[in-house]
Amino acid sequence: MSATRNVAAIGLTAALLGSVVFAPGALAQKAPPPKGDALAGAPTPPPPPAAAPTQRVTMPANRDAVQTLTMSTNKTSVLEFDTDIDDIVMANPAIADAVARDRRHVYIMGKTAGESNIVFLDAAGRKMLTLEVSVTEGIAGMDQLRGLIKKYVPNNKVQVESVNGKVILAGSVPNISAADRVMTLARQYAKDDNSVLNMMSVEGKDQVALKVRIVEMQRSVIKQLGINLSGSVGFGELDTTGFSKVAQWQTDNTFGVAGSALGGLAGSLGYVNKVGNLIQSTVQADVQALERVGLLRTLAEPNLTAISGESAKFLAGGEFPVPVAQDQGKISVEFKPFGVGLGFTPVVLSEGRISLQISTEVSELTQEGAYSNAGTGTSATLSLTIPALKVRRAETTIELPSGGSMVIAGLIQEQTKQSLDAVPGVKDMPVLGALFRSRDFKNNETELVVIVTPYLVEPTDPQSLRDPDRGYVTPHDSRTLLFGKLNEVYAVPGSGVDKTAAPKGSSGFIFD
Repeated sequence: MSATRNVAAIGLTAALLGSVVFAPGALAQKAPPPKGDALAGAPTPPPPPAAAPTQRVTMPANRDAVQTLTMSTNKTSVLEFDTDIDDIVMANPAIADAVARDRRHVYIMGKTAGESNIVFLDAAGRKMLTLEVSVTEGIAGMDQLRGLIKKYVPNNKVQVESVNGKVILAGSVPNISAADRVMTLARQYAKDDNSVLNMMSVEGKDQVALKVRIVEMQRSVIKQLGINLSGSVGFGELDTTGFSKVAQWQTDNTFGVAGSALGGLAGSLGYVNKVGNLIQSTVQADVQALERVGLLRTLAEPNLTAISGESAKFLAGGEFPVPVAQDQGKISVEFKPFGVGLGFTPVVLSEGRISLQISTEVSELTQEGAYSNAGTGTSATLSLTIPALKVRRAETTIELPSGGSMVIAGLIQEQTKQSLDAVPGVKDMPVLGALFRSRDFKNNETELVVIVTPYLVEPTDPQSLRDPDRGYVTPHDSRTLLFGKLNEVYAVPGSGVDKTAAPKGSSGFIFD
């Protein structure tokens, strides 16, 4: 049911209206009160309070024009007209009510959540304005929240509104850290986390390029010195078949660390002694000596770029199959990755603070620790070998500035193994005891360093990026056959020559 209210009849009631709380920012600033006649029979009321949000309404050229007003419950807005109004028609005063202080100033009060409209008429009964009012459930303390954001989050451009019991945050903040502080303050005025709608944008850079450098040096030293002695003594008369009685002895070095002799220098010395035709003795010494020094360098530099708050993964390597037992005797195959891998999630807190959750590894296939099944020998059973992985992996969360570096992982490892094979008792003899001892020595040293460096990046001109094959040109067959070249002649960087163009003439630089 619509309700019609005459301005003159409500003038006194409006004059008694006390102080009210206004929704800040919902309408424009208050304009100076226009000149107009006061209501008949009522004293001229004072202008609206300066703190009241005021919207100045002008006579539209089209009287059927519709304007909208959004406000919260228990809030008041002021409409200021250029011409006098005479009547106000409200569709539902329970949702939005109107109180006129004079013929040109009207207070609109939001009572309950919902939608209604208000029609303003002039003295001739003509429609001056149709106002569509939308009243939403408000949240107390929005003014206080705006003050706290201004105090604790400097340089912000955040706009705070409340709609249907939810806090809406719009505008922009300088960085993610500032956005997090705004969200923390807003949650104190909302019912729960779902009642805060984050529509803020971050002004700073939010793309992070991560450079990881993994360097590993391995040094190994192996020393082997093995001496095996053997001998025999024969007794009896010598005939065509040899001595009738023979006594033999020997030592056998197994090289317990390496498992066997790895090579090196091998030699033997023998001695034969005969005493007539009755006794013959032989002694032989086999000597094996080795010293091996090895050096292994592993270098991996994966680079990856991601947006702040998003995860990214990188893998340069491959996958190997691993059988997995299933129900009812079935076997499926799963593939396990190996190679150079990098995964990280960056969060740009500010220009000088980038939070990084990093997982990086370098892995390779190895037979050390591998699983092998030789089968049962039947044609239905096949032999199976599953390789193992040698892995260097690091997972952590750190904070760094753009362009700053940090060692997130490091390893210094030394392994020393040695064994001494000897004949008991005899090995302790001075000088001669060395002939009954064999030594196997192995020493491994490892140094591993993982360094990470984040950068805040922006897109650039593709011409400023260099491809690995920039300037490469496949040579003619004659040049490959006659000169053994794998690429044509082309210019070096900085020469000013187009590296992508085909070479001309016989001048230039040759890549050997």
